[in-house]
Amino acid sequence: MSRPCRNVEDIVSEVRRIIEEAKAKNPGDTGAEFFFRGEKQNYETRDNSEIGTHFPCNLYQPANKNAWKYERKLYEEALRRNVVDFHQDRTMTERLARMQHYQLPTRFTDLSENALQAAYFATGAGSFRKDGGEELDGWLRIVQVAGHKMKSFTSDIIVAISHLPLVEPTRFHLDGPLAATPEDDGGLNVLRYEIMKERPAFGFEHERPKVAMDLRRDIQQVWAFKPMLNSPRIKKQDGIFLAVGCGDGKRPIHPTYSEEDYGNPGAPSYGIKQIGAVRIAAEAKKPLLEELRHFGIRAENTYPELPDVCREIEERLRGEYGEKG
Repeated sequence: MSRPCRNVEDIVSEVRRIIEEAKAKNPGDTGAEFFFRGEKQNYETRDNSEIGTHFPCNLYQPANKNAWKYERKLYEEALRRNVVDFHQDRTMTERLARMQHYQLPTRFTDLSENALQAAYFATGAGSFRKDGGEELDGWLRIVQVAGHKMKSFTSDIIVAISHLPLVEPTRFHLDGPLAATPEDDGGLNVLRYEIMKERPAFGFEHERPKVAMDLRRDIQQVWAFKPMLNSPRIKKQDGIFLAVGCGDGKRPIHPTYSEEDYGNPGAPSYGIKQIGAVRIAAEAKKPLLEELRHFGIRAENTYPELPDVCREIEERLRGEYGEKG
């Protein structure tokens, strides 16, 4: 059972311990980087059980049943109804990153480079139970990404995964041998067609079949990338993303982020693993939120858009002065 942390000092100490142990265990993994993900409770068991290593992207969350089947509709409706919000985004990767940060189910998973920022989310970001039910412990996941799994936001595999929303499941087939002609490539040419609208040079016909085979393999895994910081929210949250691929027919893959799969080239989470998780005591969440404010981790910085800033100011001052009359 993890030792519950109750303040910033506890969290920093525990994060340091876990990372140092991981480095000592694999001294040759010099290119690895460490990132953090805060969750207000154990969403798998919804109790205070020890948290596991599996955390699906929003698109594959159990609460979003079969959202991957209408992924294109989700993307198109978000874009159609909020076109002004996306006017500065030049690529599918940038648009999906923005949609993910505004709660649309996507195949991106949020992580942060800042452990204290992730701890803020582990407290519930100020969202506590108001129904009298038991507040549960929060969790700060620590994720190790091997150097070869960290890609540029312009890399072929990140661009390819970003365009998956535009391909219907019935037209995306990865099983079976590669087709003999460029006109039909087991679904990859359907994806390539969508990508070439944005990047005309994207393709693999001149290097067939190796490039197509590499893409078929890589698109069934999870990759990490650091996004363009073109959104105040992404910038303030020190955000990075895991880009989650898919299987045949766009069916969900199931990355475990386990130690065993970290070294298995055939596993969806090859090169990415959870090395530990810091437990944050439920009763310490509110005082921890106040302590984090001293480190610049607060709602108006985490959510810097005007409506969120105004809401945070109103709620904070109401709490300070409301009962005084």
